[in-house]
Amino acid sequence: MTIEMETDKIADIIREMLTERFHDEFVFSPIIVEPRIDHDGDEYLHTYIVFDGDQKRLDPTWTAGLSGRLWPYAEKLGFHSIPIQSFVEKSEWAEFFASKYREFSESA
Repeated sequence: MTIEMETDKIADIIREMLTERFHDEFVFSPIIVEPRIDHDGDEYLHTYIVFDGDQKRLDPTWTAGLSGRLWPYAEKLGFHSIPIQSFVEKSEWAEFFASKYREFSESA
């Protein structure tokens, strides 16, 4: 399995979790999962979750626990460090991130 297939699988899992928790309160797009190396040289997954909706309704207790819920899935794919997520408002995505991730800019 390629890294891209692995990260796509994690993105799908994240989308399912978000949809289950928030239903149609938000639009989450794009969801970008990237393998990264931490300061100890360990590989982990970092995810940008772009959302459109009222940020006040983005439950911080649930979003903070997302890493723990994702960790078993990441470990099965060979990423043994805890995954990290960044929730990014759609307006911030367009301003700061879209140029770096052009392939995802059309979907946001």
